[in-house]
Amino acid sequence: MNKLNSMKALLSVVDPEYSNVVSSEELTRDDALLKSAIKLAERNGLYYYFIHGLRERGLDIPSSEKDRWGEENKRLSELKETLSLLNKVSTDYGIDYVIIKACNTIPHIPRDIDVFVQNENRTKMIDGLENNGMECIQSGIAETSLKGDYMKVDIYTEICYIGVDFMDGDFLLRSSVKDEVFGVGCSGLNNEANLLLLLVHSLFGHRSISLLDFLHIKHIRSDIDMDMCREYAHERGWESVFDLVLNELDTLHKRISEGGEVISFPYLFGRELIWKCVSGIKGLDMDKCDKTFLHLTLAQDRAIYELKDTSIYNLLKSCEPARNLINSLTASIKSRRGDRKSIGK
Repeated sequence: MNKLNSMKALLSVVDPEYSNVVSSEELTRDDALLKSAIKLAERNGLYYYFIHGLRERGLDIPSSEKDRWGEENKRLSELKETLSLLNKVSTDYGIDYVIIKACNTIPHIPRDIDVFVQNENRTKMIDGLENNGMECIQSGIAETSLKGDYMKVDIYTEICYIGVDFMDGDFLLRSSVKDEVFGVGCSGLNNEANLLLLLVHSLFGHRSISLLDFLHIKHIRSDIDMDMCREYAHERGWESVFDLVLNELDTLHKRISEGGEVISFPYLFGRELIWKCVSGIKGLDMDKCDKTFLHLTLAQDRAIYELKDTSIYNLLKSCEPARNLINSLTASIKSRRGDRKSIGK
């Protein structure tokens, strides 16, 4: 099945503003197209929203998806329970936290929950979660992750890529707002901090942006103080990164909405853009070793991007020990180029 046709079908359901629409009748009579679109939705973090949209249209989901849909609803329960647990630990241990990288304008169930706390609260947060039944499966500067009967939680104390502290902890916690996810209250980021973080994380964290992130950014653009965002990026020395990535996303939006072009998502950022961004960061002085590891991680990101949805990738993904090992290895390589997520005092 042509990926472009699948993308059209996906956008027809998840983006009300999309004009190149695939009708419900087409989806009903073309089972292969529907299954391909479902697979693409899952890869882009939109499985729940897409299936929910199909059901709202009165369309039956393929019988092959019944078990998967059941698993998704089980994960929804895990998400709610984990959010409630984070609130409990925050209260019991006196920890200020904020959920980051959340796309709360679109109902979706993430693979894990990313939480930011100050350096000095990292150990306290780990203890609080472990005392409530979770187990620390990874602990280091590259990543701190806990899992148990709840959804996996990743703890961040820094937003640092290629040795650059793009955002400071005080700013993130000051940007905290009361949020709600599937009826459960939690602490989230305001739109300005959310945008800044998503731009940096997409470019340097994964070298790609999912359709979920892309649509979420589109949804919040009209409610954002862009001057404030640009000023913050300027103060931190990465205003050119902010402008370049935002321009790239605006170009993609125009190609889709005005040119009728079908863009493949997740969208992989080109090397030229990344090196332009790197060269525009004030005060960044990369030696030969730093550049070598940056090249290596860019190749690593592309390999992961190309392998997704292949039989090898799905086999490794289904085996948790293998998945955790690969995550640790890739995070370790990125730490060699200066990425840091979780350092405590």
